[in-house]
Amino acid sequence: MASDMLKGYSRTKNSLLNIMSGFAGQVLTIILRFVCRTVFIQTLGVAYLGINGLFSDVLSMLSLAELGFDTAISYRLYKPIVEENYKKIRALLVFFRLAYRIIGVVILCSGLLFIPFLRYLIKDYDSLKDIGINAVLIFILFLVQNVSTYLFFAYKSIVFKANQKLYVLDVVGYVITLTSSLFQIVTLLIFENFTVYLIVMLFFAILQNLINARLATHYYPQYFDYKNEKLDKKERKELFKDCTALFVYKINNIVMKATDNIVLSAFVGLTIVGLYSNYLVLFTAVSGVLHITFRAVKASMGNLFASDDIEKKYFFFEVMNLITILLYGTAAICVAVVSNEFIICWIGEQYTIPQPLPLLIGIELLFTGLKLNLAQIRHVSGIFKQMWFRPVIGSLINVVSSVVLVQFWSISGVIVGTLLAAIFANFVVDPVVIHKYSFNRYKAVSYYYCKNMKYIIILGLFGFASYYLCSLIIFENSLLSFFVHLIICLLCVIPAFYFIFRNRNEFKYLSSKLLKVVNVHK
Repeated sequence: MASDMLKGYSRTKNSLLNIMSGFAGQVLTIILRFVCRTVFIQTLGVAYLGINGLFSDVLSMLSLAELGFDTAISYRLYKPIVEENYKKIRALLVFFRLAYRIIGVVILCSGLLFIPFLRYLIKDYDSLKDIGINAVLIFILFLVQNVSTYLFFAYKSIVFKANQKLYVLDVVGYVITLTSSLFQIVTLLIFENFTVYLIVMLFFAILQNLINARLATHYYPQYFDYKNEKLDKKERKELFKDCTALFVYKINNIVMKATDNIVLSAFVGLTIVGLYSNYLVLFTAVSGVLHITFRAVKASMGNLFASDDIEKKYFFFEVMNLITILLYGTAAICVAVVSNEFIICWIGEQYTIPQPLPLLIGIELLFTGLKLNLAQIRHVSGIFKQMWFRPVIGSLINVVSSVVLVQFWSISGVIVGTLLAAIFANFVVDPVVIHKYSFNRYKAVSYYYCKNMKYIIILGLFGFASYYLCSLIIFENSLLSFFVHLIICLLCVIPAFYFIFRNRNEFKYLSSKLLKVVNVHK
Protein backbone atom coordinates (compact mmCIF):
# COMPACT_ATOMS: atom_id res chain seq x y z
CA MET A 1 0.00 0.00 0.00
CA ALA A 2 1.31 3.46 -0.87
CA SER A 3 0.76 4.75 2.66
CA ASP A 4 3.32 2.23 3.98
CA MET A 5 6.03 4.40 2.48
CA LEU A 6 5.14 7.09 4.99
CA LYS A 7 4.83 4.81 8.02
CA GLY A 8 7.34 3.83 10.64
CA TYR A 9 8.74 7.21 11.61
CA SER A 10 8.91 8.25 15.25
CA ARG A 11 7.43 11.52 16.50
CA THR A 12 10.94 12.96 16.87
CA LYS A 13 11.97 11.91 13.36
CA ASN A 14 8.76 13.27 11.84
CA SER A 15 9.27 16.57 13.65
CA LEU A 16 12.88 16.68 12.48
CA LEU A 17 11.90 16.00 8.86
CA ASN A 18 9.21 18.66 9.07
CA ILE A 19 11.69 21.19 10.47
CA MET A 20 14.37 20.41 7.88
CA SER A 21 11.99 20.51 4.93
CA GLY A 22 10.30 23.60 6.30
CA PHE A 23 13.57 25.45 6.80
CA ALA A 24 14.95 24.59 3.37
CA GLY A 25 11.73 25.64 1.72
CA GLN A 26 11.46 28.85 3.70
CA VAL A 27 14.94 29.91 2.59
CA LEU A 28 13.98 29.26 -1.02
CA THR A 29 10.62 31.01 -0.59
CA ILE A 30 12.20 34.05 1.07
CA ILE A 31 14.76 34.49 -1.70
CA LEU A 32 12.11 34.19 -4.40
CA ARG A 33 9.71 36.47 -2.53
CA PHE A 34 12.29 39.25 -2.32
CA VAL A 35 13.29 38.83 -5.96
CA CYS A 36 9.62 38.98 -7.03
CA ARG A 37 8.98 41.98 -4.81
CA THR A 38 12.00 43.81 -6.27
CA VAL A 39 10.84 43.20 -9.84
CA PHE A 40 7.29 44.14 -8.79
CA ILE A 41 8.42 47.51 -7.41
CA GLN A 42 10.60 48.27 -10.41
CA THR A 43 7.90 47.44 -12.98
CA LEU A 44 4.62 48.45 -11.30
CA GLY A 45 5.41 50.86 -8.45
CA VAL A 46 4.36 51.43 -4.85
CA ALA A 47 0.65 52.01 -5.57
CA TYR A 48 0.26 48.44 -6.81
CA LEU A 49 2.05 47.23 -3.68
CA GLY A 50 -0.56 49.04 -1.62
CA ILE A 51 -3.57 47.61 -3.42
CA ASN A 52 -1.98 44.14 -3.36
CA GLY A 53 -1.64 44.31 0.43
CA LEU A 54 -5.08 45.82 0.95
CA PHE A 55 -7.02 43.27 -1.10
CA SER A 56 -5.10 40.38 0.45
CA ASP A 57 -6.25 41.57 3.87
CA VAL A 58 -9.85 42.15 2.76
CA LEU A 59 -10.01 38.55 1.52
CA SER A 60 -8.52 37.41 4.81
CA MET A 61 -11.47 39.05 6.53
CA LEU A 62 -13.92 37.28 4.21
CA SER A 63 -12.25 33.93 4.89
CA LEU A 64 -13.70 34.11 8.40
CA ALA A 65 -16.38 31.92 6.86
CA GLU A 66 -13.98 28.99 7.33
CA LEU A 67 -15.16 28.94 10.96
CA GLY A 68 -12.08 27.01 12.14
CA PHE A 69 -13.12 23.69 10.59
CA ASP A 70 -9.49 22.97 9.66
CA THR A 71 -8.29 23.11 13.28
CA ALA A 72 -11.30 21.28 14.71
CA ILE A 73 -11.11 18.44 12.17
CA SER A 74 -7.32 18.10 12.63
CA TYR A 75 -7.80 17.72 16.38
CA ARG A 76 -10.42 15.00 15.87
CA LEU A 77 -8.29 13.09 13.36
CA TYR A 78 -5.38 12.42 15.74
CA LYS A 79 -7.07 9.60 17.67
CA PRO A 80 -8.72 7.66 14.79
CA ILE A 81 -5.48 7.81 12.81
CA VAL A 82 -3.54 6.26 15.70
CA GLU A 83 -6.28 3.62 16.10
CA GLU A 84 -6.55 3.10 12.31
CA ASN A 85 -10.28 3.71 12.57
CA TYR A 86 -10.81 4.33 8.85
CA LYS A 87 -14.57 4.57 9.12
CA LYS A 88 -14.29 7.51 11.53
CA ILE A 89 -11.57 9.15 9.42
CA ARG A 90 -13.73 8.92 6.29
CA ALA A 91 -16.76 10.33 8.12
CA LEU A 92 -14.71 13.33 9.26
CA LEU A 93 -13.32 13.92 5.77
CA VAL A 94 -16.78 13.70 4.15
CA PHE A 95 -18.00 16.30 6.61
CA PHE A 96 -14.94 18.46 5.97
CA ARG A 97 -15.42 18.23 2.18
CA LEU A 98 -19.02 19.43 2.42
CA ALA A 99 -18.07 22.21 4.82
CA TYR A 100 -15.29 23.51 2.54
CA ARG A 101 -17.58 23.59 -0.49
CA ILE A 102 -20.19 25.57 1.40
CA ILE A 103 -17.48 27.89 2.72
CA GLY A 104 -16.19 28.53 -0.81
CA VAL A 105 -19.64 29.53 -2.05
CA VAL A 106 -20.20 31.79 0.98
CA ILE A 107 -16.88 33.58 0.45
CA LEU A 108 -17.58 34.01 -3.28
CA CYS A 109 -21.01 35.54 -2.64
CA SER A 110 -19.72 37.72 0.19
CA GLY A 111 -16.87 38.97 -1.98
CA LEU A 112 -19.17 39.89 -4.86
CA LEU A 113 -21.49 41.75 -2.49
CA PHE A 114 -18.47 43.59 -1.07
CA ILE A 115 -17.42 45.12 -4.41
CA PRO A 116 -19.58 48.30 -4.15
CA PHE A 117 -17.85 49.16 -0.85
CA LEU A 118 -14.30 49.07 -2.20
CA ARG A 119 -14.19 52.83 -2.77
CA TYR A 120 -14.71 53.46 0.93
CA LEU A 121 -11.61 51.46 1.85
CA ILE A 122 -9.24 53.41 -0.41
CA LYS A 123 -8.69 57.07 0.39
CA ASP A 124 -7.53 57.91 -3.15
CA TYR A 125 -9.90 55.50 -4.97
CA ASP A 126 -10.92 57.97 -7.71
CA SER A 127 -7.31 58.52 -8.72
CA LEU A 128 -6.64 54.82 -9.38
CA LYS A 129 -8.00 54.98 -12.94
CA ASP A 130 -5.46 57.69 -13.75
CA ILE A 131 -2.60 55.25 -13.12
CA GLY A 132 -4.32 52.35 -14.89
CA ILE A 133 -5.57 50.36 -11.88
CA ASN A 134 -8.92 48.61 -12.33
CA ALA A 135 -9.70 47.97 -8.65
CA VAL A 136 -12.81 45.86 -9.30
CA LEU A 137 -11.11 43.46 -11.74
CA ILE A 138 -8.11 43.08 -9.44
CA PHE A 139 -10.37 42.36 -6.46
CA ILE A 140 -12.30 39.70 -8.42
CA LEU A 141 -9.05 37.92 -9.32
CA PHE A 142 -8.02 37.96 -5.65
CA LEU A 143 -11.46 36.62 -4.75
CA VAL A 144 -11.31 33.74 -7.26
CA GLN A 145 -7.85 32.74 -6.00
CA ASN A 146 -9.13 32.70 -2.42
CA VAL A 147 -12.24 30.69 -3.28
CA SER A 148 -10.23 28.14 -5.29
CA THR A 149 -8.64 26.99 -2.03
CA TYR A 150 -11.99 25.66 -0.87
CA LEU A 151 -13.36 24.30 -4.14
CA PHE A 152 -10.39 22.38 -5.59
CA PHE A 153 -10.03 19.47 -3.16
CA ALA A 154 -7.85 21.40 -0.68
CA TYR A 155 -9.58 19.60 2.19
CA LYS A 156 -7.62 16.42 1.36
CA SER A 157 -4.28 17.93 2.38
CA ILE A 158 -5.37 17.83 6.04
CA VAL A 159 -4.44 14.14 6.21
CA PHE A 160 -0.75 14.98 5.81
CA LYS A 161 -0.96 17.46 8.68
CA ALA A 162 -2.72 15.00 10.98
CA ASN A 163 -0.20 12.26 10.12
CA GLN A 164 2.81 14.50 10.87
CA LYS A 165 3.82 14.42 7.17
CA LEU A 166 3.93 18.15 6.49
CA TYR A 167 7.18 17.70 4.60
CA VAL A 168 5.23 16.09 1.74
CA LEU A 169 3.17 19.26 1.33
CA ASP A 170 6.34 21.32 1.73
CA VAL A 171 8.07 19.66 -1.21
CA VAL A 172 5.08 20.34 -3.46
CA GLY A 173 4.90 23.88 -2.18
CA TYR A 174 8.56 24.54 -2.92
CA VAL A 175 8.33 23.25 -6.48
CA ILE A 176 5.21 25.34 -7.10
CA THR A 177 6.80 28.39 -5.46
CA LEU A 178 9.92 28.11 -7.59
CA THR A 179 7.99 27.63 -10.82
CA SER A 180 5.33 30.26 -10.15
CA SER A 181 7.90 32.82 -9.02
CA LEU A 182 9.87 32.40 -12.22
CA PHE A 183 6.68 32.80 -14.26
CA GLN A 184 5.66 35.86 -12.24
CA ILE A 185 9.05 37.52 -12.75
CA VAL A 186 9.00 36.84 -16.49
CA THR A 187 5.40 38.08 -16.69
CA LEU A 188 6.25 41.33 -14.93
CA LEU A 189 9.33 41.95 -17.07
CA ILE A 190 7.51 41.26 -20.37
CA PHE A 191 4.00 42.62 -19.78
CA GLU A 192 4.40 44.99 -16.77
CA ASN A 193 0.75 44.19 -16.11
CA PHE A 194 -0.70 43.44 -12.67
CA THR A 195 -3.72 41.56 -14.07
CA VAL A 196 -1.56 39.06 -15.96
CA TYR A 197 0.58 38.68 -12.84
CA LEU A 198 -2.51 37.76 -10.78
CA ILE A 199 -3.73 35.28 -13.40
CA VAL A 200 -0.39 33.47 -13.15
CA MET A 201 -0.75 33.37 -9.34
CA LEU A 202 -4.29 31.99 -9.66
CA PHE A 203 -3.22 29.22 -12.04
CA PHE A 204 -0.46 27.96 -9.76
CA ALA A 205 -2.66 28.18 -6.65
CA ILE A 206 -5.20 25.86 -8.27
CA LEU A 207 -2.44 23.57 -9.55
CA GLN A 208 -0.95 23.22 -6.06
CA ASN A 209 -4.32 22.24 -4.57
CA LEU A 210 -4.88 19.63 -7.26
CA ILE A 211 -1.42 18.08 -6.79
CA ASN A 212 -1.83 17.95 -3.00
CA ALA A 213 -5.20 16.26 -3.39
CA ARG A 214 -3.79 13.69 -5.81
CA LEU A 215 -0.92 12.88 -3.43
CA ALA A 216 -3.30 12.49 -0.49
CA THR A 217 -5.41 10.02 -2.45
CA HIS A 218 -2.27 8.16 -3.57
CA TYR A 219 -0.66 7.77 -0.13
CA TYR A 220 -3.86 7.32 1.89
CA PRO A 221 -6.42 5.67 -0.45
CA GLN A 222 -8.14 3.99 2.52
CA TYR A 223 -9.12 7.42 3.86
CA PHE A 224 -11.02 8.37 0.72
CA ASP A 225 -12.78 5.11 -0.08
CA TYR A 226 -16.11 6.65 0.92
CA LYS A 227 -18.98 4.30 1.76
CA ASN A 228 -21.68 6.72 2.87
CA GLU A 229 -19.98 7.31 6.24
CA LYS A 230 -21.50 10.11 8.28
CA LEU A 231 -20.87 11.66 11.66
CA ASP A 232 -23.67 11.03 14.11
CA LYS A 233 -25.79 13.88 15.43
CA LYS A 234 -23.90 14.15 18.71
CA GLU A 235 -20.49 14.37 16.97
CA ARG A 236 -21.74 17.01 14.55
CA LYS A 237 -23.11 19.02 17.45
CA GLU A 238 -19.82 18.89 19.33
CA LEU A 239 -17.90 19.76 16.18
CA PHE A 240 -20.06 22.80 15.54
CA LYS A 241 -19.56 23.93 19.13
CA ASP A 242 -15.79 23.79 18.68
CA CYS A 243 -16.01 25.52 15.30
CA THR A 244 -18.13 28.32 16.75
CA ALA A 245 -15.52 28.94 19.43
CA LEU A 246 -12.69 28.72 16.89
CA PHE A 247 -14.55 31.14 14.65
CA VAL A 248 -14.47 33.71 17.43
CA TYR A 249 -10.73 33.13 17.92
CA LYS A 250 -10.21 33.45 14.20
CA ILE A 251 -12.02 36.79 14.20
CA ASN A 252 -9.44 38.08 16.63
CA ASN A 253 -6.46 36.68 14.69
CA ILE A 254 -7.63 38.03 11.34
CA VAL A 255 -8.80 41.38 12.66
CA MET A 256 -5.42 41.91 14.33
CA LYS A 257 -3.61 40.87 11.15
CA ALA A 258 -5.79 42.38 8.44
CA THR A 259 -7.16 45.65 9.80
CA ASP A 260 -3.80 47.44 9.79
CA ASN A 261 -3.71 47.84 6.00
CA ILE A 262 -7.45 48.56 5.82
CA VAL A 263 -7.23 51.37 8.41
CA LEU A 264 -4.09 52.78 6.78
CA SER A 265 -5.67 52.71 3.31
CA ALA A 266 -8.86 54.42 4.52
CA PHE A 267 -7.18 57.12 6.64
CA VAL A 268 -3.67 57.62 5.22
CA GLY A 269 -3.62 56.26 1.64
CA LEU A 270 -2.27 53.45 -0.54
CA THR A 271 1.28 54.83 -0.62
CA ILE A 272 1.88 54.20 3.08
CA VAL A 273 0.27 50.75 2.69
CA GLY A 274 2.77 50.01 -0.08
CA LEU A 275 5.73 51.14 2.04
CA TYR A 276 4.50 49.20 5.06
CA SER A 277 4.03 46.07 2.93
CA ASN A 278 7.81 45.93 2.39
CA TYR A 279 8.28 45.64 6.15
CA LEU A 280 5.56 43.00 6.21
CA VAL A 281 7.51 40.97 3.65
CA LEU A 282 10.50 41.05 6.00
CA PHE A 283 8.24 40.31 9.00
CA THR A 284 6.59 37.39 7.20
CA ALA A 285 9.93 35.98 6.05
CA VAL A 286 11.42 36.01 9.54
CA SER A 287 8.29 34.76 11.31
CA GLY A 288 7.82 32.10 8.60
CA VAL A 289 11.27 30.62 9.30
CA LEU A 290 10.68 30.72 13.07
CA HIS A 291 7.18 29.27 12.76
CA ILE A 292 8.64 26.08 11.29
CA THR A 293 9.53 24.80 14.76
CA PHE A 294 5.95 25.15 16.04
CA ARG A 295 4.35 23.79 12.91
CA ALA A 296 6.68 20.80 12.77
CA VAL A 297 5.97 19.61 16.34
CA LYS A 298 2.23 20.31 16.42
CA ALA A 299 1.04 16.81 15.54
CA SER A 300 3.61 15.30 17.93
CA MET A 301 2.29 17.63 20.63
CA GLY A 302 -1.20 16.36 19.85
CA ASN A 303 -0.06 12.84 20.71
CA LEU A 304 1.71 13.97 23.89
CA PHE A 305 -1.26 15.99 25.13
CA ALA A 306 -3.54 12.99 24.67
CA SER A 307 -1.79 11.51 27.75
CA ASP A 308 -2.54 12.33 31.39
CA ASP A 309 1.01 13.18 32.46
CA ILE A 310 0.51 16.82 33.51
CA GLU A 311 4.12 17.25 34.67
CA LYS A 312 5.52 16.15 31.32
CA LYS A 313 3.06 18.33 29.40
CA TYR A 314 3.82 21.42 31.47
CA PHE A 315 7.57 20.90 31.12
CA PHE A 316 7.14 20.66 27.34
CA PHE A 317 5.15 23.92 27.47
CA GLU A 318 8.04 25.57 29.33
CA VAL A 319 10.53 24.22 26.79
CA MET A 320 8.49 25.66 23.91
CA ASN A 321 8.18 28.96 25.79
CA LEU A 322 11.96 29.18 26.15
CA ILE A 323 12.42 28.31 22.47
CA THR A 324 10.02 31.15 21.66
CA ILE A 325 12.02 33.63 23.73
CA LEU A 326 15.34 32.51 22.27
CA LEU A 327 14.25 32.50 18.62
CA TYR A 328 11.64 35.25 18.42
CA GLY A 329 13.46 37.44 20.96
CA THR A 330 16.70 37.39 18.99
CA ALA A 331 14.84 38.02 15.73
CA ALA A 332 12.80 40.85 17.29
CA ILE A 333 15.95 42.69 18.35
CA CYS A 334 17.52 42.28 14.91
CA VAL A 335 14.36 43.52 13.16
CA ALA A 336 14.02 46.52 15.50
CA VAL A 337 17.64 47.58 15.01
CA VAL A 338 18.54 46.80 11.38
CA SER A 339 15.28 46.50 9.37
CA ASN A 340 15.62 50.01 7.91
CA GLU A 341 19.18 49.29 6.84
CA PHE A 342 17.93 46.11 5.19
CA ILE A 343 15.26 48.06 3.25
CA ILE A 344 17.91 50.58 2.13
CA CYS A 345 20.18 47.80 0.84
CA TRP A 346 17.28 46.03 -0.82
CA ILE A 347 15.27 48.72 -2.63
CA GLY A 348 16.47 52.14 -1.44
CA GLU A 349 16.11 54.71 1.34
CA GLN A 350 12.96 56.21 -0.24
CA TYR A 351 11.06 53.05 0.76
CA THR A 352 11.90 53.26 4.48
CA ILE A 353 9.70 54.44 7.35
CA PRO A 354 11.62 55.95 10.32
CA GLN A 355 11.56 54.83 13.94
CA PRO A 356 9.57 53.94 15.96
CA LEU A 357 8.01 51.69 13.26
CA PRO A 358 10.92 49.18 13.13
CA LEU A 359 10.91 48.98 16.94
CA LEU A 360 7.15 48.35 17.01
CA ILE A 361 7.45 45.68 14.32
CA GLY A 362 10.17 43.98 16.38
CA ILE A 363 7.92 44.00 19.46
CA GLU A 364 5.04 42.65 17.37
CA LEU A 365 7.29 39.81 16.15
CA LEU A 366 8.07 38.77 19.74
CA PHE A 367 4.37 38.89 20.66
CA THR A 368 3.58 36.81 17.57
CA GLY A 369 5.82 34.03 18.84
CA LEU A 370 4.43 34.10 22.37
CA LYS A 371 0.88 34.12 21.02
CA LEU A 372 1.67 31.20 18.72
CA ASN A 373 2.97 29.10 21.61
CA LEU A 374 -0.18 29.73 23.66
CA ALA A 375 -2.46 29.06 20.67
CA GLN A 376 -0.73 25.77 19.89
CA ILE A 377 -1.28 24.53 23.45
CA ARG A 378 -4.98 25.47 23.16
CA HIS A 379 -5.35 23.59 19.89
CA VAL A 380 -3.63 20.34 20.89
CA SER A 381 -5.55 20.37 24.18
CA GLY A 382 -8.87 20.83 22.40
CA ILE A 383 -9.59 24.05 24.33
CA PHE A 384 -11.91 25.80 21.90
CA LYS A 385 -15.02 26.83 23.84
CA GLN A 386 -13.53 28.15 27.08
CA MET A 387 -13.33 31.96 27.34
CA TRP A 388 -14.75 32.27 23.83
CA PHE A 389 -15.63 35.95 24.40
CA ARG A 390 -11.97 36.95 24.84
CA PRO A 391 -11.22 37.28 21.09
CA VAL A 392 -14.31 39.46 20.59
CA ILE A 393 -13.07 41.97 23.15
CA GLY A 394 -9.57 41.81 21.67
CA SER A 395 -10.90 42.55 18.19
CA LEU A 396 -12.89 45.53 19.44
CA ILE A 397 -9.84 46.91 21.25
CA ASN A 398 -7.76 46.52 18.09
CA VAL A 399 -10.20 48.22 15.72
CA VAL A 400 -11.14 51.10 18.05
CA SER A 401 -7.59 51.83 19.23
CA SER A 402 -6.17 51.64 15.68
CA VAL A 403 -8.79 54.01 14.26
CA VAL A 404 -8.24 56.47 17.13
CA LEU A 405 -4.44 56.31 17.27
CA VAL A 406 -3.93 56.54 13.48
CA GLN A 407 -5.29 60.09 13.73
CA PHE A 408 -2.36 61.09 15.99
CA TRP A 409 0.56 58.77 15.17
CA SER A 410 -0.24 57.61 11.62
CA ILE A 411 1.12 54.13 10.95
CA SER A 412 2.75 53.82 14.39
CA GLY A 413 -0.65 54.37 15.99
CA VAL A 414 -2.10 51.45 14.04
CA ILE A 415 0.67 49.09 15.21
CA VAL A 416 0.28 50.27 18.81
CA GLY A 417 -3.44 49.49 18.56
CA THR A 418 -2.63 45.95 17.42
CA LEU A 419 -0.15 45.50 20.28
CA LEU A 420 -2.66 46.71 22.88
CA ALA A 421 -5.19 44.16 21.65
CA ALA A 422 -2.58 41.39 21.68
CA ILE A 423 -1.57 42.18 25.26
CA PHE A 424 -5.14 41.87 26.48
CA ALA A 425 -6.40 39.09 24.25
CA ASN A 426 -3.38 36.80 24.40
CA PHE A 427 -1.13 37.59 27.32
CA VAL A 428 -3.65 38.45 30.02
CA VAL A 429 -6.44 35.91 29.42
CA ASP A 430 -4.98 32.99 27.42
CA PRO A 431 -2.47 31.87 30.09
CA VAL A 432 -5.32 31.70 32.63
CA VAL A 433 -7.36 29.45 30.31
CA ILE A 434 -4.42 27.18 29.52
CA HIS A 435 -3.30 26.77 33.13
CA LYS A 436 -6.84 25.95 34.20
CA TYR A 437 -7.97 23.58 31.44
CA SER A 438 -4.77 22.20 29.88
CA PHE A 439 -2.71 21.78 33.03
CA ASN A 440 -5.39 21.56 35.74
CA ARG A 441 -3.66 24.35 37.68
CA TYR A 442 -0.47 22.26 37.94
CA LYS A 443 1.28 25.61 38.51
CA ALA A 444 -0.12 29.04 39.28
CA VAL A 445 -0.57 31.28 36.26
CA SER A 446 1.40 33.96 38.11
CA TYR A 447 4.45 31.71 37.66
CA TYR A 448 4.07 32.06 33.86
CA TYR A 449 3.53 35.84 34.05
CA CYS A 450 6.57 36.44 36.27
CA LYS A 451 8.85 34.24 34.19
CA ASN A 452 7.90 35.96 30.93
CA MET A 453 8.17 39.44 32.44
CA LYS A 454 11.76 38.59 33.39
CA TYR A 455 12.38 37.34 29.86
CA ILE A 456 10.96 40.52 28.31
CA ILE A 457 13.02 42.78 30.59
CA ILE A 458 16.17 40.87 29.64
CA LEU A 459 15.29 41.22 25.96
CA GLY A 460 14.68 44.93 26.41
CA LEU A 461 18.13 45.41 27.95
CA PHE A 462 19.78 43.42 25.18
CA GLY A 463 17.88 45.36 22.56
CA PHE A 464 18.88 48.74 24.00
CA ALA A 465 22.53 47.67 24.23
CA SER A 466 22.47 46.47 20.61
CA TYR A 467 20.86 49.69 19.36
CA TYR A 468 23.34 51.85 21.31
CA LEU A 469 26.39 49.98 20.03
CA CYS A 470 25.13 50.13 16.44
CA SER A 471 24.61 53.90 16.74
CA LEU A 472 28.31 54.28 17.63
CA ILE A 473 29.54 52.33 14.60
CA ILE A 474 28.46 53.92 11.31
CA PHE A 475 29.69 53.12 7.79
CA GLU A 476 29.06 55.00 4.58
CA ASN A 477 28.52 51.74 2.73
CA SER A 478 24.94 50.70 3.57
CA LEU A 479 25.52 46.99 2.90
CA LEU A 480 28.59 46.89 5.17
CA SER A 481 26.69 48.81 7.84
CA PHE A 482 23.79 46.35 7.71
CA PHE A 483 25.96 43.23 8.12
CA VAL A 484 28.12 44.73 10.88
CA HIS A 485 25.08 45.89 12.84
CA LEU A 486 23.38 42.51 12.36
CA ILE A 487 26.48 40.76 13.74
CA ILE A 488 26.56 43.17 16.70
CA CYS A 489 22.93 42.30 17.52
CA LEU A 490 23.62 38.57 17.36
CA LEU A 491 26.81 38.84 19.43
CA CYS A 492 24.97 40.87 22.06
CA VAL A 493 22.09 38.45 22.35
CA ILE A 494 23.20 34.86 21.73
CA PRO A 495 26.16 34.61 24.20
CA ALA A 496 24.15 36.49 26.84
CA PHE A 497 21.25 34.07 26.41
CA TYR A 498 23.61 31.17 26.94
CA PHE A 499 25.08 32.48 30.20
CA ILE A 500 21.67 33.49 31.59
CA PHE A 501 19.69 30.38 30.68
CA ARG A 502 22.32 27.60 30.65
CA ASN A 503 21.36 26.29 34.12
CA ARG A 504 17.62 26.08 33.46
CA ASN A 505 16.18 22.59 33.06
CA GLU A 506 14.49 23.60 29.81
CA PHE A 507 17.81 24.77 28.36
CA LYS A 508 19.58 21.56 29.46
CA TYR A 509 16.80 19.53 27.82
CA LEU A 510 17.16 21.47 24.55
CA SER A 511 20.95 21.09 24.63
CA SER A 512 20.69 17.32 25.12
CA LYS A 513 18.25 17.01 22.21
CA LEU A 514 20.50 19.07 19.92
CA LEU A 515 23.55 17.02 20.89
CA LYS A 516 21.63 13.83 20.17
CA VAL A 517 20.65 15.09 16.72
CA VAL A 518 24.25 16.11 15.99
CA ASN A 519 25.59 12.72 17.09
CA VAL A 520 23.02 10.88 14.94
CA HIS A 521 24.10 12.77 11.83
CA LYS A 522 27.85 12.46 12.35
